[in-house]
Amino acid sequence: MEVRTAKRQDLVEIGRLAHEVWWRSYASLVTSETINRALDAHYTPSILAERLLKHDCFLAIEDGEMVGFAEGVPNEDRVVLATLHCRQGGSIEVGQILIDRMHSLAPGLPMCSDVVLGHLDAESFFEAVGFSPGEVIEAQLEGEAIVRRRWWLPAKAPAISLAQDDVQSG
Repeated sequence: MEVRTAKRQDLVEIGRLAHEVWWRSYASLVTSETINRALDAHYTPSILAERLLKHDCFLAIEDGEMVGFAEGVPNEDRVVLATLHCRQGGSIEVGQILIDRMHSLAPGLPMCSDVVLGHLDAESFFEAVGFSPGEVIEAQLEGEAIVRRRWWLPAKAPAISLAQDDVQSG
């Protein structure tokens, strides 16, 4: 599997993936009008082009097909995983690879991602890849009231390397 930075030529395919994931994931959690407003507000080619310029965006490619998309924002105190979309099937492996790539931007910081409460697949996924549930946040999604839970992944411990001179023998 290849993970690479998203490019302008990927915009249409990212939009297709977003439509697939949003309808599969959110149809039972929010109204169809909210899903349509969210897709129109965040996944048109022009909006996606702006996001590629402002944030770190990565694609997972397998057998020439896009199977995942991640968008993140490293801040002073955390890496915010703003978007993680994976095609049906293989989502844990693909999602883990994208999270690892995003976390590598600032491994000394924790990572967080907000999940709509009741999105059981996402909650199970985040728990499976090492995130812990955190605070509950009341929010709006394109005008519809929702509740999110923030999930946290701890900072990665720095790698320890022992120089030959540091090793003492008894």
